[in-house]
Amino acid sequence: MAEAVSASGEVPVEGRSESAPWWPVFAVLGVLWLLAVRQLRYEWTINPQYTFGWAVPFLAAYLFSERWKRRPPAQALGSRRGFAAVVIVLAFLLFPVRLMQESAPDWRLLGWAMGGICVAITLAAVYFAGGRGWLRHFAFSVAFFLVAVPWPVPLEQPLVQLLMRSVTQICVEALSWGGIPAIQSGNVIQIATGKVGVEEACSGVRSLQTTLMIALFMGELLRFGVIRRIVLLVGGLLVAFVCNASRAYFLVWVSAKSGTEAVAKWHDNVGMAVLFGSLIGVGILCALLNPKRADTEEASLDPGLLRAGAPPGKGILIALATWFVVIEIGTEAWFRVAEARFPKSAEWTVRWPTAQKGFRDVEFSDVTRNILKYTDARSAVWADEQNRRWAMVLIRWAPGRTSVQLARSHGPEVCLPAGGAVMTADLGLRPMRINGVDLPIHAYTFRAGEQVLHVFYCLWEQRPDASRLQSTAEELNISSRLEAVRKGVRNAGQQAIEVVVSDIARPEQAEAEVRRFLEKSIQP
Repeated sequence: MAEAVSASGEVPVEGRSESAPWWPVFAVLGVLWLLAVRQLRYEWTINPQYTFGWAVPFLAAYLFSERWKRRPPAQALGSRRGFAAVVIVLAFLLFPVRLMQESAPDWRLLGWAMGGICVAITLAAVYFAGGRGWLRHFAFSVAFFLVAVPWPVPLEQPLVQLLMRSVTQICVEALSWGGIPAIQSGNVIQIATGKVGVEEACSGVRSLQTTLMIALFMGELLRFGVIRRIVLLVGGLLVAFVCNASRAYFLVWVSAKSGTEAVAKWHDNVGMAVLFGSLIGVGILCALLNPKRADTEEASLDPGLLRAGAPPGKGILIALATWFVVIEIGTEAWFRVAEARFPKSAEWTVRWPTAQKGFRDVEFSDVTRNILKYTDARSAVWADEQNRRWAMVLIRWAPGRTSVQLARSHGPEVCLPAGGAVMTADLGLRPMRINGVDLPIHAYTFRAGEQVLHVFYCLWEQRPDASRLQSTAEELNISSRLEAVRKGVRNAGQQAIEVVVSDIARPEQAEAEVRRFLEKSIQP
């Protein structure tokens, strides 16, 4: 590929035919972007926060086409050896990124790596064709795609929890002003008729990200200057937050007046109203900020001076297209060969304590089923001989492309606060060898009102290599992910077990009790 790039790398713009067709360039770059969409589609499908991602490629293409109509004159370049080196490095980086994505599709940093490489290669092609003027002209429309890449979990989860707590606090204060007594417990509001949870949908996270995308799109479409774009962006985010806080308040108010069962009737309709309200708010901001004219620089361009620029030569296009095919074939071959050698993965089941006092199954709500999209699941509560209260949840996801994202996106630190519990301690990994099975159990302490909850959570991957602990936050590091790639592990099935016990004073005592319970319950 290097020879192909170098062969076409020193031809100045004037030396290449500007009448050469552009469709081969767009076709090759289209294949590159399809690789990125192919990987991100799982997150866009299973995570409601990023459903808007399906629209972003089309919006980005539209912005690029609008910029194409107003492109400035192409600039002649000197030697393009540096450009050739950049393209070669970026193209070769795609291979390890694709291998890691195949093994760890939930690792969001890989989405940013893939998106960044696609943006960089596209902008390199733009620079190759038209110089710095084209690079500045097309940069935003190309980089706009990154708005659809899921945020890294260490950034997203704290923001989600912050917004949920903020909305909950605002609702409690507003209800008190309206004469409705309300108490905040984590992300749950307790009123006379029951408890109402403020989940992500009501916290503004979903509409916040959608509004962010729309504000960026409109700022580019209307060709606002930097200041106007910042004002539009900040104003749009504030509108989204206010609309969602109003939504949460309305749902809690309905619950206070008509009972908690009335929330389900209004939930989706109010959500749609909030979405439209946010979009209308952004539209009003656009109307207020619109200078009624195009940017001076673009308006002054003489259409007769607009030059098509010269597309990259056939050599580099053929080399890139061939390399993309090699990447996909090589990735599939790597994992297929490894899977043919895999032994049967370790498995285990649970014997439920149905004879315990007060044992009863707890049904999952429709909302929970839609979020988790599990294959099998069961939840139950009971009391032991000392009247200590226990709860256990067992969830299984069959092997598949989305099982990893679904399993790893929901743990106690995310789900329990949504039910009103507050984490008081993260006790870290507590490995347990139970009946010959090594379980990577993570221990937490939560408080729900006056009750202390000792939570023990294990997320188990059905991998062929059971010689080391699998999954949980501590195991999801770079070295373990690279090791999975080396061994050719992908699409592993997931199994999560969560045991909660209360009415025990010390975490050490709770851990000992849970160990004894699991020794009776886990069956290899």
